[in-house]
Amino acid sequence: MRKLVLLAVSVLALVALGRPATALAYGAQGHEVVGAIADNLLRPAARARVRALLGMPLRAASTWADCVKDVMPVAGQGMRYNPDPRFRAACRRFDTPAGRARMQAYVARNWDRCAADSHDQACHKTYHYTDVAIQHDRYDRAHAGTSDHDIVAAMAAAIDVLQGRPAPGPVAIQNPTEALLLLAHLVGDVHQPLHVGSVYLDDEGRLVDPGPSGGPIDRHIDTRGGNAIEDGNTNLHAQWDAIPRSIDPAVLPAAMLKAARAIPPTPGPVAQWPARWASSTMLVAREAFAGLSFTRVGAARPGNWVVTLHDRPAYEATRATLQQRQLTLAGARLAQVLNALWP
Repeated sequence: MRKLVLLAVSVLALVALGRPATALAYGAQGHEVVGAIADNLLRPAARARVRALLGMPLRAASTWADCVKDVMPVAGQGMRYNPDPRFRAACRRFDTPAGRARMQAYVARNWDRCAADSHDQACHKTYHYTDVAIQHDRYDRAHAGTSDHDIVAAMAAAIDVLQGRPAPGPVAIQNPTEALLLLAHLVGDVHQPLHVGSVYLDDEGRLVDPGPSGGPIDRHIDTRGGNAIEDGNTNLHAQWDAIPRSIDPAVLPAAMLKAARAIPPTPGPVAQWPARWASSTMLVAREAFAGLSFTRVGAARPGNWVVTLHDRPAYEATRATLQQRQLTLAGARLAQVLNALWP
C-alpha cells in the first residue's frame, strides 16, 4: 500500500529505540498532517474556494484518494465500496450514499484507462507514485518507471481541471471537487521519497538502470518502490510511511507551522510544479537508499529482497530528519499551489 505517512519524531528518541519505527499509525494520519499544515497557510480566497468545493478542510479531504482504493468490481454489481476495517476511521466521512456514489464513479471511470503497469494494478492506483531509478537526479518522462498515468501526470491533470481545462487522458477527473480531492492527497505522496525514487536490483543486489521509458520493466529487478524490500516483519516502504501517534494533525507543532510558512514558492508556472517537486524528491530518495545493501530472499518469496542497514541508528536518525522536512514541505506546497490557483 503506497500511502504517504511522514514521521516527525525526535532523532534522539529513534536512536534510543535502536529499531525501525514500524506500525505506529496508519497512512491517513500523515496525509491529515499535510492537509492541516495547508489549512493554516491558505489565504482567504483559496480558503473560501476549498470550503465551497469540498465542504470540509483539506485535513479531512486529504485521505479520500486512499479511501477509493477499497472500491473494487463485484460481479454483476459494478463497482462497490468495501472499506478495509484498518483504515475505516479515516474514510468514514466519505461513507455516505452520496460519498460512496462519488468514489465508485471515480474508480469506474479510472479502472482500466491505462495500459497495465508492472504492478498489475487498477489504473487509478498508479496515480499515487512513480518509480524512477535513483541513479537519476530528476524526474523526466524519458526515464523508466514514469508514465502518462503516474503521480506527476495525475497532479498535472488535477491542476488543469482546477484551472478550468479538461484533464488529459488517461486520467479521468469529472469536476473541480474531484480534482481537489486528488490534489490534496497526491501533493503529500509526491514528497514521500519512496513514492518517487526506487532501486532496481540484479541478483547480487547491485543497482541497475531499467532503461528508457516506454517499455515494460523487468519484474526481476523491480523492488516496487521498496515494497519488496523486507526488514524483519515490515518493508522499507512501510518504514518510510510510518508516523507516530504523538503527531496530532489537530494540534500541529508551532515550529512545524513556522517552518512551513518560511518555505518559498516553487519557481516557474504552476503547471510545472508537480515535475519540479518530484525532481526534488528524487534527491531525497537517494538519501533514503543510502547505507543499505540488499540480498535476494530466494525461492520462498521470489522477487523480494532483504535489506541490511550498516548503521541502523544513523539511518533511522536520517530518516526522521528527512521525513519531518518532507512532511513540512508537502503541507506548505499544497497551500502554495491552491493560493496560486485562487489568489
